[in-house]
Amino acid sequence: MTLDPGGTAAAPRTEVAATTAARGLPIAARIVLLVAVLAGAGLYLRASSSVYRALHWAEDVTPENLKTAARLEPSNAEFRYRLGRYSLLVQDFPNAFADFKAAIALNPYDARFWLDLSSAYLATGDMEGQQQALARALQADPTTPEVLWQTANYELVRGDTETAMKRFHTLVEHDSEFMPAVMNICWRATRNPDLIAEKMLPARPEAHSAFIRFLWNRRAPEAADKAWSHLIALQQPFPVQLAFPYLDYLIGRGEFAAVEEAWAQVAVANPELRAYVPSDDEIVNGGFELDLLNGGLDWRYSAKEGASVIIDLNRAHSGNRSLAITFDGTPGDSGVFQFVPVRSHTRYQFSGFMMAEDLQTVSPPRFSVLGLRGSNPYLVTDGVKDSTGWQELQGEFTTGPEDDMLLVRVVRMPSQRLIRGRIWVDDVKLVPKP
Repeated sequence: MTLDPGGTAAAPRTEVAATTAARGLPIAARIVLLVAVLAGAGLYLRASSSVYRALHWAEDVTPENLKTAARLEPSNAEFRYRLGRYSLLVQDFPNAFADFKAAIALNPYDARFWLDLSSAYLATGDMEGQQQALARALQADPTTPEVLWQTANYELVRGDTETAMKRFHTLVEHDSEFMPAVMNICWRATRNPDLIAEKMLPARPEAHSAFIRFLWNRRAPEAADKAWSHLIALQQPFPVQLAFPYLDYLIGRGEFAAVEEAWAQVAVANPELRAYVPSDDEIVNGGFELDLLNGGLDWRYSAKEGASVIIDLNRAHSGNRSLAITFDGTPGDSGVFQFVPVRSHTRYQFSGFMMAEDLQTVSPPRFSVLGLRGSNPYLVTDGVKDSTGWQELQGEFTTGPEDDMLLVRVVRMPSQRLIRGRIWVDDVKLVPKP
């Protein structure tokens, strides 16, 4: 329908043409034309009424109503299909087979019909029939997620695991929303992270990272380690944030040597991260000249009420940048920390610079160095003093026989006291002594 220039609804062109033509006809001819139009409308209304009544009966799903709908519309494959599904649900297999085959005869191109026929064959133990019906479903619709999902599940039930993995692979390539469900069923069926990583997962870091997270949640650390190896074996750059959960998982398990190795692997996959790999100076990004990654072995910031952190481009002890921390309240610490891999039985020299401005507190910020293996407090430096320029805070310590990971923080001791003002941190170093 269109609008005429005056803004009123105009009749469709065919209706206008018919009306114009009719005006030029004699009255008898007009009556004949009117009868013909009404007759055509009657035929249409009768057909529409049949469809409407069939739909009405089909909406209330009972065997009798579905049969009535199918009788009213015998050419409608959907109604026979619904009858078949009902019969399958109540395990009336003869009628289920009859209705599915009738629906397929009417429309052999709907994969749903073949899939449910396959279900009926599976329920009755006809594996050959089930396989043939699955093949026809895939032939009818080879890429629809629901078809791939159901087909792959049937292949798992049948024991054809490798084919199922390939089918699941195609599924998640087309629709990543299926990834959680696919990972779950593949893991439950195989408990084989290598098979899943090689055959099912797309060759994308995001997919492999999701699988690693899935395995952590299932508390399968050895499988997660294997999945990590497959991620690295892709030899593709990936956002470093994808590695953080795995590294935190290793830290939580106390596998500190593995943390250092995994961090180096991340840097190999992402060359721009090589500057974040510890060298002779064990502290990463100690001068804050690099962007803070907030994860891995770089500096991290855990938000604390009463403390805020920014990179300051205007003040630095050396270089061009420093870390500025503003306090206003009673934060227990700044929220700034770094995990630092070290060697046991080794003497270290720690140093770092701080500067304070308008600092009001009796508990000024300072550096703390803690051994994670035995919670050994190796070092707590003096606190920074207000308005005296850059101050070097330092100390020495020897790591214990088991410590291979330290926690370096900016803290306050005691921590419950009120603090206001700002400090800057720069040039933090941890160097093994000869």
